Amino acid sequence: MKQTGYKYSIGVDIGGTNVTVALVDMKGVIVNKIKYSANVLEKEELFVHHVAVQLSEIVDGVPINSVQGIGVGSAGLIDHGKGEIKCSPNMYKKKFPFVSMLKKKIRRNNLSKLPIFLENDANVAAWGAYQLEVPAAVNDVVCVTMGTGVGGGIIIDGEIYHGSNGLAGEIGHVTINTEGPRCNCGSNGCLEKYIGAGAIVERTVEEIKKGRKTKITGLVKGKLNKITPKIIAEAARKNDSLANNIWEETGEYLGIALAGIINVLNPEVVVFSGGVSRAGNLFLEPMKRVIRKRSFVSKRKPINYIISKLGDDLGVVGAALLVRQIKKGSDLNI
Repeated sequence: MKQTGYKYSIGVDIGGTNVTVALVDMKGVIVNKIKYSANVLEKEELFVHHVAVQLSEIVDGVPINSVQGIGVGSAGLIDHGKGEIKCSPNMYKKKFPFVSMLKKKIRRNNLSKLPIFLENDANVAAWGAYQLEVPAAVNDVVCVTMGTGVGGGIIIDGEIYHGSNGLAGEIGHVTINTEGPRCNCGSNGCLEKYIGAGAIVERTVEEIKKGRKTKITGLVKGKLNKITPKIIAEAARKNDSLANNIWEETGEYLGIALAGIINVLNPEVVVFSGGVSRAGNLFLEPMKRVIRKRSFVSKRKPINYIISKLGDDLGVVGAALLVRQIKKGSDLNI
């Protein structure tokens, strides 16, 4: 894609509690970033208004002809051609015409001339990892986003794989226990109900209430509502038995789901991103043991497992980088 004259693109990452807007240069480096708390359940018009305000601020003082476009990542089923979020179990329960509403909000400023590209949040994270964090020769990647929810993005032959109707990559909704807890998607026993941030905390609190002794209690000064995956990881690194058990279970649950994904897709690299992924080897080692048992992993060419170094910025950078890959006439071009 011809990029002469462009210096930047804009990324927008819509999360369950925060929205991040960033101006990103041609090398994928964040030049300016705004992160703000947002209620995705508020009225759509107000939510889009807040995004539009931050977009105007992020390009303040920047020549608009140096910006190639706006990439947006959001959880849920995305209709790329219409620029709509069709549904999202944890966020939007009905169709949300995000792109058309955003265009109306920015109509009166220079941003209105920029193309807007809407994509699933895990897909933009996968794209960001593919562009910036995996070896150049790699073309097949699976990305698992681990935060409040659990998502997945798939790169096949160097392209995002959407499937027949845009639902490919929903790793968080792979069933690992048919008798498991009810998920917001309507199914039972989804991976997200076992390794999402809330699920990890819930299992930990349940054990503490049963009388299990743990350093976690001291770290939160007895306030169980202050427990987070980060606190549990801190305790595990201090050789806390309960914390280590929790991360062992988390890795095993993830390994069960990923073993099936690996058997189907045979990726070269699996990338993990999001707040929960910062636990690193605490869940990676048990996960790998389960995968070795349950999948056809080649000993000659083992899978490379990577924890993203971009952390929470992977999604917003991936959204911005996606803008540069959209070809004229693509159904993603709104």
